[in-house]
Amino acid sequence: MHIIIITDIFGLTKDTDLLAASLSTEQTRVTVIDPYEGNKQQFVNEHAAYDAFITQCGHERYISAVASAIELSESEVVLLGFSAGASAAWKAIDRHSNPLIKHYIGFYPSQIRNHLDVIPCCPVTLVFPCQERHFEVDDVIEALSSVKQVNCIKTSFYHGFMNSFSENYSLSGARFFNEKMGDGNELDRVDLFK
Repeated sequence: MHIIIITDIFGLTKDTDLLAASLSTEQTRVTVIDPYEGNKQQFVNEHAAYDAFITQCGHERYISAVASAIELSESEVVLLGFSAGASAAWKAIDRHSNPLIKHYIGFYPSQIRNHLDVIPCCPVTLVFPCQERHFEVDDVIEALSSVKQVNCIKTSFYHGFMNSFSENYSLSGARFFNEKMGDGNELDRVDLFK
């Protein structure tokens, strides 16, 4: 299996390094896609990270990078995206026909609110925060409830809870979901977080 981790606006961090290492096994190859082409960044805050993301990459370019990684994969793929990366993966699987994509898991994909017309090509699990600044989470979950193959989970955590660089980082939230993901062998299970 091939797991593709698509990072948030912070790019490569100790958290993505640890996650990739925990999911990598002899049978599982892990690739990490980030907005900065593999160059680690050091941001003073989320505002600086967002500005860098927009100027150095942007949403459309990030979507293209994810789509290219999917195309290059020669084995079964699980996509694991976070924030901007989760939104990019959502767009990349729209009406895609690659039968190798086994599951897409997206954590707090806020831009998804602008792309509710996506028709995913694989089972999807979207992990939403309890609230978002720019939209009502419940409205987006309701809109997605009729989309075939999409399972939405609303947590009690805030946007960025998996990233220790985020002001909304939650140790308990990150631990819970990292433990559920385990060593990656079961990431293709749609009921993974139940």
